[in-house]
Amino acid sequence: MIDTAELERFQRWLQSELAIASSIEDKTDRDRRLLQIEIAISEVVRYREVLSSLESSTSSPFVERESAVREQNNSDVKPVTKTGECHSCGAEKISDLQFCPVCGEF
Repeated sequence: MIDTAELERFQRWLQSELAIASSIEDKTDRDRRLLQIEIAISEVVRYREVLSSLESSTSSPFVERESAVREQNNSDVKPVTKTGECHSCGAEKISDLQFCPVCGEF
């Protein structure tokens, strides 16, 4: 569920600003500010409607599983052992790698 408490709080703040803007003496400034606040209030209302429609139509992207997807098994893990030197650069090769970690030769 989407928490719309902050949006409601913001909308109430805009409505209080609307009351304050009504007392602006200059008619042009008052009309401009009232229009800005009214547009902001309508956008908050529209956004809340969009959120509520998304909430009802969208399912969670996460899948709940009762058991682990893959069982942990440490028997497949083998210790890293050194198996010799690279024929190209002479660096020590590791058995898990098909190439030399220093020069990249196979």
